[in-house]
Amino acid sequence: MTAHPKVDYETGEAFAYRHNIKRPYLTYFRINPDGIKQPEIVIRPAEVMKGNQPAFVDPTKVPKLGIIPRYAEDEKEMWWVEVPGLNFVHAVNAWEEDGGDTIVMVAANVLAVEHFMERLDMTHSLIERIEINVKTKIVTRRPMAARCLDFPVINPAYVGKKTRYMYAAILSAGPKVAGVAKLDLSLSTVEFGDCTVASRLYGPGCYGGEPCFVPREPDNPTVEEDDGYIVNYIFNEITQESKFIVMDAKSPNLEIVAVVKLPQRVPYGFHGMFVRECDLQKLY
Repeated sequence: MTAHPKVDYETGEAFAYRHNIKRPYLTYFRINPDGIKQPEIVIRPAEVMKGNQPAFVDPTKVPKLGIIPRYAEDEKEMWWVEVPGLNFVHAVNAWEEDGGDTIVMVAANVLAVEHFMERLDMTHSLIERIEINVKTKIVTRRPMAARCLDFPVINPAYVGKKTRYMYAAILSAGPKVAGVAKLDLSLSTVEFGDCTVASRLYGPGCYGGEPCFVPREPDNPTVEEDDGYIVNYIFNEITQESKFIVMDAKSPNLEIVAVVKLPQRVPYGFHGMFVRECDLQKLY
């Protein structure tokens, strides 16, 4: 199953996909607000894995985006558009504009993707704004930052809705995360320019994992979108110490407001998430 299921905070629904080495290979599904998984929809890719690697790049293929309604009943409702040069692993968010005639998606595009599996130090992850015209099937793309950024996160209340702010890991020395950057997506509607409005590097020898956004007042609909915190685990390779840090997401330099020294090392890792205590209590 994907490490990035999307939850609609208004409806309480979760949307995800899973893949396998045997049929049906790739499926899309929804979990309703009561936690009940709905029937899976088979996507049916033309080919799946070959050889020993879990994934590979076929340079003869043209990347495609698949669009499927959230309440689709079968794969016949899915349609595809070719997007040459778009090779993304992590999408930031997507929403509709122009009364549903335009789909806007923000994702991290991996450049030099042929090196992705074995030489990450030779790749560059570029955040892009991707617009899909539903009527004409024309796709337009616009880079949003020059830095190598990936593992993007947003305020979870804005999943599936027009988003202004995103936070991404600053990659350095291959897959190591050297810091975090804040991007203002509203700046991406004009000609190309760097949309970065704040950033913080963790310091010499210090690396972290995937950042996570925690709203300051998650149940208050009147607060601003970026009113919250960015949290992460940091490991100092010089002192061999791990820390949990909390950054102010609204501050101009993502100011560190709290640091917790940990009794042992937390290994580098990705795909973390923050869970509120009240949500954990619902499981008991």
